Amino acid sequence: MKATKLLFLLALALILGCTDDDLSNQQNQDLPASLRFNFLVNNNQEPLEYPEVSGSFLPVATYENTSLRTLKIPVVLSASELKETVTATYSVNSDLPDTAYEVQPEELQFTAAQPTDTIEVRFSQRWSIGESLTFSLTGVSDPSIQLGALNDATVGDRFEVTLGAVNTTYQFNTSRIDLTGTLGETVDFRVEFPNGYIEDEVDEAALFSFLNGFDYTLERTEQGTDFIQYSLTINEDLSASDVNFQTIISLQEQAAYSISGNANLLVIKPIQTDRDRATNPASHFYDTSNQYYLVRGENWMDHDNDGVCSWRAWTAFAVPVEVDADHPNAILGSDNGTADPSDDIYYDAYRIGFRSPLAGRTTNPFNLQRWFDNEATDASASPGFNIDAAIEFYPENGTSTTQGSVAVIPQFLTISNRDGELFELAISGSGSYRQVSEDLWEMQLELRVTNDALYGGIITSEYYIYSDRGYDDPADLSGNSCVAEITL
Repeated sequence: MKATKLLFLLALALILGCTDDDLSNQQNQDLPASLRFNFLVNNNQEPLEYPEVSGSFLPVATYENTSLRTLKIPVVLSASELKETVTATYSVNSDLPDTAYEVQPEELQFTAAQPTDTIEVRFSQRWSIGESLTFSLTGVSDPSIQLGALNDATVGDRFEVTLGAVNTTYQFNTSRIDLTGTLGETVDFRVEFPNGYIEDEVDEAALFSFLNGFDYTLERTEQGTDFIQYSLTINEDLSASDVNFQTIISLQEQAAYSISGNANLLVIKPIQTDRDRATNPASHFYDTSNQYYLVRGENWMDHDNDGVCSWRAWTAFAVPVEVDADHPNAILGSDNGTADPSDDIYYDAYRIGFRSPLAGRTTNPFNLQRWFDNEATDASASPGFNIDAAIEFYPENGTSTTQGSVAVIPQFLTISNRDGELFELAISGSGSYRQVSEDLWEMQLELRVTNDALYGGIITSEYYIYSDRGYDDPADLSGNSCVAEITL
């Protein structure tokens, strides 16, 4: 008898623990149809948005919201079959003023093909910590459908949002944009607000400062609850191949927001050099068949801050730089196994980047993580530890398939310490590359890093970078200063 009861309880728990739409697709079960809130959070207490599902998480009845972004609250209809559209109503009770938020839609709708609908809450004012919104399901068009699930512990006909402290920050979505220089060329960039923003709090007239090297027009073209997008249009011809044109756009402090990532955007039309794309030197330093491909290097530095310099080994994830099909440096990277050219992927024949394949994480470009102690290494805090385009190759005479020169692509890298203090590094550099053997390629370069607060100006460091293992240890450098670790 006890065994039978235990099996029954286990089966019931599996049914009541469903957090996606499985019940709506089951044709042979006798549970009555039900409508319930289905708000799920992951292990980091971050909301999952429909159609994200996970059978390992149960719906929660309360959630502390610490973001100004639109909050999405899923409601799910579980039924063995559904022949027509079902509508449902809900109520919202809050101590916030009506002008502080907006809730949509007015009425929920469900079909057999779409058994989940979503309540969206948009905030237009800040709140006091501890204020809340309570949502209750109040009615459904089909009287056979009950409000709430059969699980008494988490009925699901009521959902409460408590409002906690919000840390509002902003940043550029990138630190560098390259131009071809054509008159009328337009490029887009975004100012991102990871935790959302209140439009009235952002003074767009004082959002940027400029160090302009050419004439352009800047226009806001799109905005969402966590970004503002701008288009930059060139008003003069910058196509001269032997001239470098650049503009720097910098974020300015806003009263209620702090800069948390890329604070400077370099918009540049670089000097153009005749090169044969068929040489494709960048391809020797990445492997698209292996997302965890690493370049390997040696960095001349003071390991222990004891005044003794030596080579220190390091690795970083190396990736190709994606470009449009009509980009002057474009090489076909993949046709995705189809004859349709619209899904083709193109790479820059002369550039590589350093970027982690893991969402939210970073890699170790130029061994920079070992330049510092107390550094933050997640991508949101230190986006500079991922570099979309880091190194550019220039084949000798434009045609050599075995050697040439390299340049560290000038740009700003933003990193922070674990207390959230930001540091911006301006990088540049130059060197050479060569084929060592059939399966091994080598770069030798000098990296220049500028930061007045950390270094009082410019500091340089020497590197060897290899496409694989199996290289000989570099000879020690004599009379050359080296980098020592700094605590941020």
